[in-house]
Amino acid sequence: MEKPVYLIELGIKVVVTHLEIGGEKFPAPVGLSELLEPTWANNVDRDIVNKTASQYDFFHYKNEKGRMVTRCTKKK
Repeated sequence: MEKPVYLIELGIKVVVTHLEIGGEKFPAPVGLSELLEPTWANNVDRDIVNKTASQYDFFHYKNEKGRMVTRCTKKK
């Protein structure tokens, strides 16, 4: 796979304004955009991403404090 070109290198800034989990929208945590900034690339190998993601089960639910959380477990 060729070296990815990150959006920040192209002068493109990505801002995450909200998260949508289980059909509910939540404001993005402060600093999330900056935390993710080094990971945004414009030529990601989607086959690798899809294969990796399909190896896990994601379960979204509200915890006892009423916050939306995600549990990720590796499939057997």
